[in-house]
Amino acid sequence: MNNLNVTFTRELFFKVLIAVLFGLGLFDLLFSFTGAYAIYGLLYPAAHVLLHIILFLSLSFIWSKEKWALYLFAAIVILHLLLDLYAGAFQAVKLLLFVPLVLFIFLWGSKK
Repeated sequence: MNNLNVTFTRELFFKVLIAVLFGLGLFDLLFSFTGAYAIYGLLYPAAHVLLHIILFLSLSFIWSKEKWALYLFAAIVILHLLLDLYAGAFQAVKLLLFVPLVLFIFLWGSKK
C-alpha cells in the first residue's frame, strides 16, 4: 500500500512540474511579444519563440512518458542557453532551466 502512495505522489509531482513549466513557458512566450527582447536584435525573439514551441512539444511528450522527449528537452535547454550567450541576453537566473531537467532525470531514474 505504501508503494502505491509513493507512485501516486511521484506521478502527481511529475504532472505538476510539467504544468508549471507550461505556464512559465507560456508567460515567457507572451513576454517575448511585448518588445522586451527587441534590444537583442531582430532574430533573437524569433529564435526564442521557436525554441519555446519545441519546448512545449517536448513537454507534451514527456507528459506521455516518451524517453526521447527527455533528450529533446535537454537539447532545448542547452540551445536556449547558447542562444542567450550568443545574443548577449544571458542572465544567471536562466541557469534555473537545469533544475527541471535534473528533476525529470531523477523521476525517470527512480521508477521501478
